[in-house]
Amino acid sequence: MPILILCINFLVIAGIAFWWWRSLSGFASSVFWPSLIFKLSAGISLGLVYRYYYGSGDTFYFFEEARELANIFFSNAWKYVQFIIQHPDAVSSEEGSLRTTFLVKVISFFALFTGSNYWIISLWFSFISFLASFYLFMTVTKCVDKSEVAAALAFLFFPSVIFWSAGIIKESVGLAALFMITAFFLEQMKGEKGTIQGVILTLVCLWIVWNLKYYWLAIFMPVVITSIVCQYAFHYFKISSRYKLISWVLLFLLLTLGISITRPNFYPGRILGVIADNYHAFAAVSDRSDLIEYYKLSATWQSIALNSPWALFSGLFRPFLWEANNILKIIASIENLFILVLCFTSLSRLKVFSRSPHKLLALSVIVYAVMLCIFLALSTPNLGSLSRYKVGFLPFLVFIVSYKNPLIEHLLLFRKTK
Repeated sequence: MPILILCINFLVIAGIAFWWWRSLSGFASSVFWPSLIFKLSAGISLGLVYRYYYGSGDTFYFFEEARELANIFFSNAWKYVQFIIQHPDAVSSEEGSLRTTFLVKVISFFALFTGSNYWIISLWFSFISFLASFYLFMTVTKCVDKSEVAAALAFLFFPSVIFWSAGIIKESVGLAALFMITAFFLEQMKGEKGTIQGVILTLVCLWIVWNLKYYWLAIFMPVVITSIVCQYAFHYFKISSRYKLISWVLLFLLLTLGISITRPNFYPGRILGVIADNYHAFAAVSDRSDLIEYYKLSATWQSIALNSPWALFSGLFRPFLWEANNILKIIASIENLFILVLCFTSLSRLKVFSRSPHKLLALSVIVYAVMLCIFLALSTPNLGSLSRYKVGFLPFLVFIVSYKNPLIEHLLLFRKTK
């Protein structure tokens, strides 16, 4: 019976994939199957790493909770439905438990038709994450000229992004939803009219991200809305170049303040305390070799501002090679070195930034990545945990520093002439 369930689910996944692949051509067609296999393999690998390297992990806790919930369906379907439709805070009032309860409900749905098999559900989560990634890849290449290689690297093949957005974890579902939201807003920035189906799907994805990774949206939405409003305003009204950036910043700050009142942890009078408390909690249980240490971090704007540059640098580029003392750190440090090289080599493009037709898009990505990186590095100073959490901004950053990067263009040219 388990083999039959596996075969049926695998055939459904393969059928959907083949149906989409048949509509593709050119570069997109050539990267479809390698990126799909990479993603599905990452989901299975994540489970194996947690089981045999870490010995345990939240991925198996989520699954066990979801399996118990699915069992309720087969004994009392109405009781299961009642639990699913009730708000998570009816189960728990704790912030982390709310997000866990939401994810467990999602997993339980897949458990119903997979025989409650961890590995089959993992394949489904990875596949759905892949579909969102590939859809964003297609949207980006349509909206941004000559971006195929940068988009493929960022959204389909960057190792840590693929690994930490596959399998049964919050980032897998959350990043898939965020990618769909990004694709929708990219289309709006290009002047495309949204369909009713697209709007509904985007609203659903907003709901998913808000329930799983609300702090992503707390930065993402002000950035995106600011850029869309400014794009239309700059098009219809003559605004001096010197005031465009000021207008963007003022609107962004206004929207960010509005978002801050939607969640208790983001209240202006509370957020600094949340950051400082999280830092000290992680510092108390983390090994010094895994910890980003700050200078007298406290719940004041002065302290946050003073430590933010180191938080940004550490969040982007650490652990360094000489800090790596296990296989996972070694892999992460090599990837971080690559990111550092990409960031450095992309600086030569700054002189053409002001003339780029995509400068609003680039500004949006940079602000989102920098702010989320600083927030995560300050409140989650454990380098191991941070390597997972930063997938919320990393693919966007990789795209922006890879796009028309001289190093990548030289490597592609060398490959063609070889």
